Amino acid sequence: MLTYFDASTVREGERFAYWHEEICRNFCRAESTPVAAERFDASLSRTELGTVQISQIECAPLRYQRAPSDVRSAPSDDFLLSLLLDGEGHLEQHGHHARQQVGDVAIYDTAQPFVYQFPDRYRMALLKVPRRAMLARVPTAEQLPSLLISGQTALGALAGNMIRNAAALDLDGPAAAKVGASIVDVIAAAMDVEFGGMAPVNGRHASLLARAQSHIRSHLDDPELDVESIAAALSVSTSTLARLFAGAGTTVMRWLWDERLATSHRVLVEGRARQVTEVALSCGFSSFSHFSRSFKARYGQSPNTLMKSGRSAAH
Repeated sequence: MLTYFDASTVREGERFAYWHEEICRNFCRAESTPVAAERFDASLSRTELGTVQISQIECAPLRYQRAPSDVRSAPSDDFLLSLLLDGEGHLEQHGHHARQQVGDVAIYDTAQPFVYQFPDRYRMALLKVPRRAMLARVPTAEQLPSLLISGQTALGALAGNMIRNAAALDLDGPAAAKVGASIVDVIAAAMDVEFGGMAPVNGRHASLLARAQSHIRSHLDDPELDVESIAAALSVSTSTLARLFAGAGTTVMRWLWDERLATSHRVLVEGRARQVTEVALSCGFSSFSHFSRSFKARYGQSPNTLMKSGRSAAH
């Protein structure tokens, strides 16, 4: 469920204090200091994706500092990951300094002091991940050699896109929890690659990825095919499977649907089907309207149109 906060809903002289309390309540206690002498305004929308919280923030220039005294008096046990959408950020923690640009994901630990400042107005998507969930995927997260995942890398861009899209979702229940877990899996894979824990897919990982892709191709007609069943068939955990595909710059379900569309397109182009519904069912689409919409969005024409043009060419 989406929740909104907007400093403009209170009197101008009270806006900064209101925002400070909201930030402390939602994330962790830190001192906030305006960077520019301008009228203060800020807004925040927040949604819960299982144990993961994701927020969209737009704010005037600010400096946040979580001092050792804040850590002692108001303990917090989460990791925060911010995707910068506008502006520029400067983050300091563990003796490291990072200059964050648009598209980069910054990682910081609320159990430790930090300074995070924005010299200009900024906009970000901010992910709050419980320590337990992060350390289960990245055991070395507390000793990061860097504070940034670059948005210029394939995995960094994938993680950023997932965070950006998830911030606008309004989901509840198991679906929300699955989305949240998938985002953390992709971020964990990006951290592994970025910080040297796991090389981009190769060797044993490449072999396992190939097995997973082969299993998917041989079960494309199963509309119930999902991450859990694929992982069970390969005798691996769902998080291991997610990280394998993330290392290749995608997700399990994205690869599955891409393969379904590519296979259906190939069948139609080669004239191997008598009816479009046949193709949809054989590629695992249980809804013809979903198949038709997805196909047209990908290839610029409907499957019916492609089939008719193929028949005309054959004659």
